[in-house]
Parts: sequence; structure tokens; C-alpha cells
Amino acid sequence: MSSFSMGNLPPSLTCYCISAMEDVLRIGLLDDEESPRILLSEIIALIPGYEISFSTDDPFLTLELIKNGKIDILITDIMIPGFSGLELSKKILHLDIPVIICSAHDRFGVESFKVNTVYFILKPPSFFEVSFALEKARATFIKYKPLANPNFEDIVRIREYNEFKIALIKPTEIQYIEQKESFTWIFLESGKTITTRDKFYNTLEKIERPYIFRIHRSFAVNYLKMRYLDQGYCHFDNGVRIPIGSTYREAFENFLQNKTVI
Repeated sequence: MSSFSMGNLPPSLTCYCISAMEDVLRIGLLDDEESPRILLSEIIALIPGYEISFSTDDPFLTLELIKNGKIDILITDIMIPGFSGLELSKKILHLDIPVIICSAHDRFGVESFKVNTVYFILKPPSFFEVSFALEKARATFIKYKPLANPNFEDIVRIREYNEFKIALIKPTEIQYIEQKESFTWIFLESGKTITTRDKFYNTLEKIERPYIFRIHRSFAVNYLKMRYLDQGYCHFDNGVRIPIGSTYREAFENFLQNKTVI
């Protein structure tokens, strides 16, 4: 059985280990072999700000636990009976869970990044690689989930064009955003429209969310509200269609491909 201790670390990494405690993120470990999971658990135990939520060889159980909100970060092998770590990563793309691949097969390194994994660790994992991968995963987690409080209601404050009124809107209710001359128009699923004098890019910075994507120099859409898209437009339930700019098409199609569960 492998083992890991603080005595094996160079001084600089030892200092890193005893740095100030951050918010604790929960990690799920998936590997059909027990020894890599034991080694990862021992390494993670030395890194402040993380804890193991579960360790298993069952990808189906892992998927169920992820859907039930049991982890913030997943570390998975690739070659697993049932379905692979890459298949699992595809199935949870829409949940924006940071995924770290830990595999003995480096030929899968490039392929792993096609499913939005944040880092690839070549077995056997080292303290440096695991700690670096976890910090990248933490940065991704913070970006997509700025507040992990389940009671938190995501609200954005937008000053309306008359400058005497502040609109409070939920980004999840946005259908699309449009720039019209010197104004930015925010169209909500309810049919309500918010108009602001903020420049288009300033508004997008305020409302930056993983499901809001710019598809045209004058339009951004909430892809979760789309009905379908064709060669030139994104279509919504209420008959609205938004043009896809030629310079944005490839990036948007790649984004949607990475978000598609096959």
C-alpha cells in the first residue's frame, strides 16, 4: 500500500500545506483501483481547504452522488468498467463541476480537455500535481458558483436608463441581451424588458454567468432558454430568433458541443 507524509515534501511545499485555511470544498474520488484512491486521499489530507466526500470504484454511484450535490470537485480515472471517466465528464458538463483526470494513460491528456476538465494528472499522482490541480479546480468552482450557500438567490442590480431606478433581475431569467445604439436591452423570459445606458460589454461583465454567451457583436443569449439553433439563428419558445455572427459562430458551436450530453 502506498503512503505519503509531510516528511517527503520540500520546504516550499510544506509551507504551502500549512497556509491559512480556505472554505472547504468537497471532493469525490472515482477509480476502479483502490491504491490510487488511497494515495490521493493521503495527499489531499495534507492540503488545507479540501475534504474527501466519497471514494468509490462505481461510476453509476458517482453520477448519482454528483446529481445529489454531494461534491464540488471530481477526480476520476479514465479506464473504468461501466463507463469511462470521459463519458462521466460529458454527462455532468451542464452541472459545471470541475473535473480532474488522474490516469496512467497520457494519450488521453488532450482528449480530456475536450470535455472541460481543468487538469490532467499522470499516475502516480504527486503532491505538487494534486495541489496545483485542486487550485485550478477551486478557481473554476468560484467562477461558476460565487456563493455556495443554497439559500442564496442570485440577483444582479441594473440601473435603468432614467437613472432613478435600480432593477433587480435574476440572471437565470434572462433570455437574451441586445445592444441598440447607446442602450443595452435585457429581455427576460417573462416578456419584461430592462433598458440601461450601460455599454453592452459593461452589462455582460455584470451579468457574467456560465450560461450567458455572446453570439454576435450586438447580442448575447442564455443558452439554457434556447429552443434550437440553425445555420444562422438561435430560436426561442416565443418565436424570437437571434442572429449568430460569423466571427462568434465557431466559439459558440464549440461551447454548445461541450455542454451537450450524448
